[in-house]
Amino acid sequence: MNVIQLRPSHQQEPTTTSLVRRCVQGDASAWGQLVARYARLVHAVPVRHGLAPHEVDDVGQEVFLALAQNLHTIDDPERLPGWLVTTARRVTWRVIQRRRNEESLDLLTDPGEEERRTTLPVATTPTPEDLLATWGRQEALAQGMARLQPRCRELLTRLFLDHAEPSYDDISVELGLPKGSIGPTRNRCLQQLRSILEGLGVDADE
Repeated sequence: MNVIQLRPSHQQEPTTTSLVRRCVQGDASAWGQLVARYARLVHAVPVRHGLAPHEVDDVGQEVFLALAQNLHTIDDPERLPGWLVTTARRVTWRVIQRRRNEESLDLLTDPGEEERRTTLPVATTPTPEDLLATWGRQEALAQGMARLQPRCRELLTRLFLDHAEPSYDDISVELGLPKGSIGPTRNRCLQQLRSILEGLGVDADE
C-alpha cells in the first residue's frame, strides 16, 4: 500500500489590495504588514543617494505618513510600489536640497568653513545593522500612527506631513477645531503616540 504524504499548505500572503482595504478600515495589523512589506523598497531610495542613517529614517517616516494620509485615495493598490518609490525620490531630493542650502549658508556666513570641510571624512554608506534598526523604528512608528484615534492621526498628519504647510487657520477650518485648541490637542496626540510607541518597545526619544 502506497502512503501519500501531503505537504502542509502554506497560508497565502495577503495581496496589497487586501492590505490597503483593511488599513482604510482601521486594521492596525494590516498596516504593520504593509509597512513591513515595503519598508526596504522605500529605504533603498535614500540609501542609493548616500543619505545618512538618520536621514534615511526621516525619509521613511515622511513617506509612510504620506501613505497613511492618502490610503483612501489610492485607486489601484497593486501600483502602490511605484507610488512609494516616486514619493521616496521626492522626499529624498528635498532632503538633499535642504542639506545643500544649509551648506551654502554656512559658506556665506563663515568663509573658512569650505577649507574645514575638505578635512572632514566622507560619510559612509549605512551598514546593514543601521538599516535594520531604521526599518524597525519605521515599522513601529507606522503601527503607532495606525493605532491613534482618527482625529489625532489626521491632525498630526496635517501638522507634520502636509507639504503645503497649512496654517493653524487652515487646519481649524478643515478639521473643525477651534484655532486655540490646536496646540493643546497636538500635544495630547503626541503624548498618545509616545505612549503607544513605548508600549511597542520603542524609545520615543531616539
